[in-house]
Amino acid sequence: MEIERIPADQTVDIRHMVLWPEKAKPDVVLPEDADGTHFGASINGALVAVISLFETPEGIRFRKFATLPEWQGKGVGTQLLTHAIQWSRKKGERRIWCDARVNALPFYARRGFAAQGGVFEKSGVAYTVMSREL
Repeated sequence: MEIERIPADQTVDIRHMVLWPEKAKPDVVLPEDADGTHFGASINGALVAVISLFETPEGIRFRKFATLPEWQGKGVGTQLLTHAIQWSRKKGERRIWCDARVNALPFYARRGFAAQGGVFEKSGVAYTVMSREL
């Protein structure tokens, strides 16, 4: 597997397919994508997972973290998230966080993230903030 920085537009197909397939593809493009840092995980040259990182006053926020279904549960997402954590640490950040879908909370908890606050809803999906000190 290879992890490398990618342009924001290369994240759109996987974001759409995994996170919001019922929405129009332009709906998964973030207004702040141009200001973010985006990484992709490729296997045999094919992009299979993406994550987008944004600097905030509260630390690095990651968004639109998605792994193709056929690669879920095989360590790809873990390696990509680990890369994002290491990148954030090298930048001198002290915290990394996200709005996590409630069904993904065990994934984040196993990787050292803790819930911050209660559950809230976005577009009919339940989320909670998960964060980890670096």
